[in-house]
Amino acid sequence: MANKVSRKDNEKQKQESQTQPEVLEYGDIYFFYRPKVGSPEVKSIDDVRRFFMVTAPEETTTKSDKEKTQRQLYRLFVIGKKSLPEIRQSEARSSERYWARVGGIFERPEELTKELLSDEFRKGDLARPVGEGKYAIVKHQNHAELAYILELPKEPGRAQMELGIEKEASYIVTVINPVKPSPKGYPSADQSTQYPESLQQEFKDENFIPLTRNLELINYQNAQIILIGAREGKDAIKKDIGIEIKEEPETSTSADIFSKLKVRKEEVPVRPITEGKLE
Repeated sequence: MANKVSRKDNEKQKQESQTQPEVLEYGDIYFFYRPKVGSPEVKSIDDVRRFFMVTAPEETTTKSDKEKTQRQLYRLFVIGKKSLPEIRQSEARSSERYWARVGGIFERPEELTKELLSDEFRKGDLARPVGEGKYAIVKHQNHAELAYILELPKEPGRAQMELGIEKEASYIVTVINPVKPSPKGYPSADQSTQYPESLQQEFKDENFIPLTRNLELINYQNAQIILIGAREGKDAIKKDIGIEIKEEPETSTSADIFSKLKVRKEEVPVRPITEGKLE
């Protein structure tokens, strides 16, 4: 009898360990948008040319043969449909599986902001900051979710509503196999992601794999992912996933986007991030 109880306990513990959430990464998240060329003012998403999401994980320790080094990364994602996907209670339709591409990997904030604040076609074309907060990439059941809490603005305004930025939300993240034909409805990359063979093997022969396989998959230029809305609402992350992302009160004075990313207030319109207003 004792052995049977022991086996049952072991099976229960194994099942519980498989369902327990695991935080794979934690850090700062930022949102920016770039207006369309020729739009004197931004009134809606129709006047937005590109929408960006930046993830800046806490410094990670990289161990080499000789020494350990601290590495800071800034990932710049270009969101394909110029907004985050809608959160649905039922299974997401194929049209709600949003494509995104890693537009750049940067080790210094100055390099990232130089990319975002460049006048690509005309003066004033620079990207506008429209949100910042804290995020976590979480292993939940058999998939990975990117969950975040918005800290600035305190409550989403018109700008955030247009771009699908919630106060609190999470998205299932899968990675697209770069050597397979692009799925129907998704654009083809001009330059394929050049994964080393060891990482490419993570895909085996699959078109998509969960990000839980290896976070290094999103640390490469042109890596492509799919975002699917999972959950939203106050305390949804804590209640549904079982983790807590601590919100830090921010103001226009203390905002990380100015202190950590080195964005100067005189460079950019600040009302989108401080007041939630498009401009």
